[in-house]
Amino acid sequence: MSSRFKRSKVAVHCLALLGASMSLCTQAETELAAVQGGAKGLEFTLITGDKVSAVVNNAGELGGIRMLNKDGVEIATSVFKRGNDTYLVPAKAQPFVDSRAIDLELFNINKLYQSNYDDASTDHLPVIIEYADGSLAGAATPTVIEGTSLTGEIELIDSAAFGIEKEKAEAVWESLTQDGRIEGVWLDAVIHGHKQSVGTTLTPTVPLTGALGPSAVTFNGEGVTVAVLDTGYDVEHSDLRGQVIGAKDFSYSANGVDDLNGHGTHTASTIAGTGSESNGYWAGMAPGADLLVGKVLSNSGGGSTYGIINGMIWAVENGADIVNMSLGGSATACEGPMVDVVEAFRDQALFVISAGNSFTRETVGSPGCAPSALTVAALDRENQTAVFSSRGPSPDGHSAKPDIGSQGVDVVAAASGGVGSNAYRSLSGTSMSAPHVAGGAAIVLQARPDLSPVQLKRVLTSSVFDNDAHVLEQGAGPMDVNRAITQPVIAAPNVELGRFVDVSSAVSVDAHVTLTNISNSDVTYKLSMDLIGEDGITQLPATLAGLGVKSVTVPANGSVDVPIWIEPQVALRDGAYGTITGRIKGEGTGQSDDQIIVPVSFLIQPPEVELTLNAYDNRGKPANSFSKAYIINEEDDWGHALSFTNGQASISLPKGNYSVISHIVTYDNDSDFGGLPESAAQMAYLDHKVTSDTVLTFDAGVAEKVEFKADKPIDTQGFSFGFTYALDDNKVAKLAAIDLMPDYVENMYLWSQGYDSRFRAFLSTHATAPETVLTMENGQQLNAVAQGLAVGFDGEGSAEVVPVGEGGYSTDWSQFDLAGKIALIQNPYNVTSYMVKGALEQGAIGVLFYRPGTNGRYKTAFTGIPTKPIVGLSAEEGEMLFAEIQSGRNKVSWSGTAVDKTPYTYQLHHITEGHNKGGLIRVHDKDMYHISAAYHAQGEERPVFRDMMAQTNSTGEFYSTGSPQMLVAPVVRDEYYTATSKNTWTNIVMQGSRIQSDGAYFDGPRIMEAGAKEETTWLRGPKGASLNTSSHSVGYRDTNLIRWNFPQFGDASGHDAIAGYNGRAAYGLWVNGESTYMDTGTLTLPIESAEVRLELRNYNRGVAERSPIDDKLGSFYQGIFTFMTDQSMQGAQPILVPKIDVPVDMHNSHPAGEPAKVVLSGEMDSNEDVTLAEVTLQYAYGQECVVSYVSAYSYCPVYDKLNESDWVNAQVAYEDGQWVATVPNDGEAGEFVHLRVVMSDTDSSSAQVTTLRAYMLK
Repeated sequence: MSSRFKRSKVAVHCLALLGASMSLCTQAETELAAVQGGAKGLEFTLITGDKVSAVVNNAGELGGIRMLNKDGVEIATSVFKRGNDTYLVPAKAQPFVDSRAIDLELFNINKLYQSNYDDASTDHLPVIIEYADGSLAGAATPTVIEGTSLTGEIELIDSAAFGIEKEKAEAVWESLTQDGRIEGVWLDAVIHGHKQSVGTTLTPTVPLTGALGPSAVTFNGEGVTVAVLDTGYDVEHSDLRGQVIGAKDFSYSANGVDDLNGHGTHTASTIAGTGSESNGYWAGMAPGADLLVGKVLSNSGGGSTYGIINGMIWAVENGADIVNMSLGGSATACEGPMVDVVEAFRDQALFVISAGNSFTRETVGSPGCAPSALTVAALDRENQTAVFSSRGPSPDGHSAKPDIGSQGVDVVAAASGGVGSNAYRSLSGTSMSAPHVAGGAAIVLQARPDLSPVQLKRVLTSSVFDNDAHVLEQGAGPMDVNRAITQPVIAAPNVELGRFVDVSSAVSVDAHVTLTNISNSDVTYKLSMDLIGEDGITQLPATLAGLGVKSVTVPANGSVDVPIWIEPQVALRDGAYGTITGRIKGEGTGQSDDQIIVPVSFLIQPPEVELTLNAYDNRGKPANSFSKAYIINEEDDWGHALSFTNGQASISLPKGNYSVISHIVTYDNDSDFGGLPESAAQMAYLDHKVTSDTVLTFDAGVAEKVEFKADKPIDTQGFSFGFTYALDDNKVAKLAAIDLMPDYVENMYLWSQGYDSRFRAFLSTHATAPETVLTMENGQQLNAVAQGLAVGFDGEGSAEVVPVGEGGYSTDWSQFDLAGKIALIQNPYNVTSYMVKGALEQGAIGVLFYRPGTNGRYKTAFTGIPTKPIVGLSAEEGEMLFAEIQSGRNKVSWSGTAVDKTPYTYQLHHITEGHNKGGLIRVHDKDMYHISAAYHAQGEERPVFRDMMAQTNSTGEFYSTGSPQMLVAPVVRDEYYTATSKNTWTNIVMQGSRIQSDGAYFDGPRIMEAGAKEETTWLRGPKGASLNTSSHSVGYRDTNLIRWNFPQFGDASGHDAIAGYNGRAAYGLWVNGESTYMDTGTLTLPIESAEVRLELRNYNRGVAERSPIDDKLGSFYQGIFTFMTDQSMQGAQPILVPKIDVPVDMHNSHPAGEPAKVVLSGEMDSNEDVTLAEVTLQYAYGQECVVSYVSAYSYCPVYDKLNESDWVNAQVAYEDGQWVATVPNDGEAGEFVHLRVVMSDTDSSSAQVTTLRAYMLK
């Protein structure tokens, strides 16, 4: 069989082989993100200009979301989760979101992440601005606001796409919100395909659609053009050869329309695949149809809204009769640019769009919710609704959707890159059901070419297989192509017969459904109608609604209105209210098997009552605007999030049982402005019956204080708290709210009344040894706030305090005697690193500061990582201290342990089911997971930063547990973790304070076992190759595609790592000796055996004093991994990862002149023991930062580079079951040892790892 390997379709320029290492490609260096592991730190700039930081763990999950102030310091943060979407709406944006002038998705942090709109990926925020109707007609052009750039105009819907410069976002926000010509601003989001999962059942689904029935079997879609807007198609797959008459890439993929994702190939072949690779067995619905392929989704499966819109316009302008869109995004309202385009083209093409895979009420996505779209649910082979298929109503809360159903479970179609036995694959999702309907529509349109798009939709929905599934699950029902070929009478599906918001004043309504006969013969039907409540269970009284006639004759080429009466004032059971749906069924008379099915709906809003919430903080004041309330209905409502105004919020709600949860934050002063939160409370009325106007009071003063007690004395360092609420019986779909309280928040309170089994509360904290307390000479303790990036006062001591005034640029620091004393800065605006530096240069052992005339406490961060304590006071306490000094009592004493020097920590996670409870929470070391953790340094004490993320297993929330904390390395300390199967932990260790710039090392997510103990080291050299500490394989083969998830590097203990902005990374790839590239982390391979060679490189932009974190070690790392693979080797690939164990001390040093025994081993993703066949180690000494064959520049203390001739072979022996190399370390003290290790296993895998500055000689 000939090779199917696809060569690179872009220019790739590589340098020649040098020594044992080949250089990297320029093209490759731009695509590192596709290679590295999932872990990363991100920052986002919102459209308001606000900054948000987040962490992506090794499993690729986003969490640890924090708001940042203008100094980059974390502040109290409140997020709300709906399903997989996480919203963080600043207070100034809330009114515009509520009025729908600003798209809520602009504040969906998950969607910004999935769209690659983080600050490292782009300096612009893509948006689509909607103008008043007709504003962009003719020669009119959109106005370009200062700070934006025009991407393109969409005249069809009076909109234009812009990029907002993030640095100017705050000013742009002001302009947008004051421009009367603008009707809406939408996120130009990246939309993804609706693929759900890989399946295994291998039986054709085409016969289940009626496409092979006696009326349909002679048609194959010939003469009909179907556009597929997806991830492109496999241009070499024989099932699609000759099927595509036009293709265009809207995703800017390097490989054009070729599909490296597989989603588009699968959908395209479901529509019109020939089945060539299977002798027709796996042929698609309409193999005679012509395909237009618009690649609107990249190889990663996502595409921008603007690109998708351009694809929609291109498809229609190029003659598409039917447009298949197996894609969509979550929506809280059915509106926006894509919906507008579907409606604009309603008379020119039929848009067949998947409903979505969110499996619960009101989750039909956008643009599938568009009224004119033919929205498709997923069914199994028995025509039962797939468990994952999104349910209606539409995001508007009342319109019935979806419209029709078809097969979407374990659907077999062409596999991208597949041939022979790998030519097909089974997938599930509404992405698979939509192309069945698109192909069915092509068959019907061939048979009935005079149908308009509107008629074609009605023919398909009117002719479905009869079944009794809920309309909000399947619409009309399962598609029947055979009946659609001859269907004589049609009607619009999902006609809303009425909308009754206030039943107390509602009157009887006469509505109708129009039946239209498109045949040349009269048709008579016996009629019936069955209705059901919105919950799909509750039966309705016969007096609610009914048909005005029992039968009807529809004249040839004519229409008849079927009358329907509705009595909306009839009392209903609670579950019936909402979108009431049903089907009008018409059965032919006599011997006729004619049938018509028409889904209908109407809304009856249940009687509403007013719910008023009064909230008070712990000081007895009305709750501030940061405090929030969440109201959730047990009837699977998506819930409401409310903010308080002067401590009050109100909402009109249907009668029923509600869980009402409030998060109340108390600030440290009684004013309305300034200060920091000092406590937080979560209070809840659970499963509370609301049958009349009701007032609920949340008084944080009566909530129960939480007190954590451990075997060792502890102080908490901030809190994370929140809740999840299950929206289905399996507790999968959920709402969640999470608040993050920084380390200056001292107390946490809990309270609840009632019980709700769907409610789960969680509270987590990071605790240390009791923190140092500062005390004035009069005995009064100071409520001091440790400042960001500064150490704290430690141990026992006292010192004189010297006031130095404002400490500004005009300050003459030499006038102050600060040696051995503490400087007191009194600046009404802020305190800067310059001021602190001035004090410390005069010998001050610490700095206290306050801002006269301000309210409450204050926290900022200082550059340069001060090595002396810096502490902030409130203006009230600062003035009190100043008065004491003036009176002659000028000393401050301290007692306790600085957080950065704590000898132990506790990671505590407290979960309660169904209720909330505070009080004493006792934990014991014996019941916890105990890690003895050693943090290594580099020659002297240095700050290290640690953040901990908890994840609730059953519901997936991933959040930071309190504030990130600084520690001073080297240190060995005990770390204790709550051990439960209910949550996992992810440990993050950083050499600098920001992951985004300084990188990080990761461990997890992992479940901690009660009573277990382990030892680990962090930041121990040498830097080298690493597997993922999560379960993700570094290389995983699927058909002939390898998907990479390789960490950039790791430490000697196997903690995988990323470099951050201050590092530089790149990769190179060769298959059978020929250089190639990957696209969004994917490499295409030949089906026969092939040798794959991957090279990774990482080097620091600055080293030692030229590094922002003074990083002296691991200045250059290179890993070269070679292995054999063929199509039989599916799954994790045999990639050999070397492990290098050097006996360094806590400073990553080794005595000069003392030989080191270096233990060498290998590991793979299989977790099985690796038997090595050959191992070599080379070493060299010096100050070099990079090797000579690398052209990249690094800011190194020396200009020399390491030459190939500098390497020396070490003695390597196999001793006592392990490979051991001896490095003589005969260099000079102060030099660094460079290492290169080459190893191979007994099969076909080999690796070479090179690390410069692996460790130091002392």
